[in-house]
Amino acid sequence: MNENLTQKIRNDFDCIALHDQEGWDHNNHYHRFLLKQLPVQYKTVLDIGCGTGEFSRLLANRVERVIAIDLSPNMIEVAKQRSSQFSNIDFQVADVLQWQFPSEKFDAVVSIATFHHLPIESLLSSLKAALKPGGRLVILDLLEHENLRDQLSDFVAVPLNWLFQMLKNKHIQQSPEAAAAMREHLRTDQYLTLSQARRIYTSFLRRAKVRKHLFWRYSVIWQKPAA
Repeated sequence: MNENLTQKIRNDFDCIALHDQEGWDHNNHYHRFLLKQLPVQYKTVLDIGCGTGEFSRLLANRVERVIAIDLSPNMIEVAKQRSSQFSNIDFQVADVLQWQFPSEKFDAVVSIATFHHLPIESLLSSLKAALKPGGRLVILDLLEHENLRDQLSDFVAVPLNWLFQMLKNKHIQQSPEAAAAMREHLRTDQYLTLSQARRIYTSFLRRAKVRKHLFWRYSVIWQKPAA
């Protein structure tokens, strides 16, 4: 990733963080599913692209220590403010592409809606090395339609999205500034199709499970072989 793009992503999320309101979205809809992929005996988890720390806090209720990193200083500041009751989360402002991964340190590495910003192929080897034997990689990211079947799923996803927004986010009134910040960020976003995701992940991670989800998301679950 070039420096200009990295800086733009950092600036986008610094702006988005200033307007963030906690509510339902397409990412936290799958938090329960993601938690089910992580055995309760795990002790140390790395959360890449933690944002305001919503999933980090769920992890902190289950594991001894969470290291949560994000490119955006404002996101980390909001995360710290909202997580003041948790002493077992280490929030860090960091570029994951420059971060020094420790060897066989983590029981799990998780990431939500971050990998579409990253050169996945060059990152996966570092993630594999950072996992303990038997540890798990758990990813949720955005998905691009590639065929008629994907488009047909919108007949379910679109009305359900509207319903959940009405029921769960009726307390939220998005400001024009927040909407503009998100539009600016989405303007340059690019996503994998399901077949692209399966090709990339399974070529680097043997027996990785890549699955399509309803709200324009896919997940990757992979367990590192035990020693």
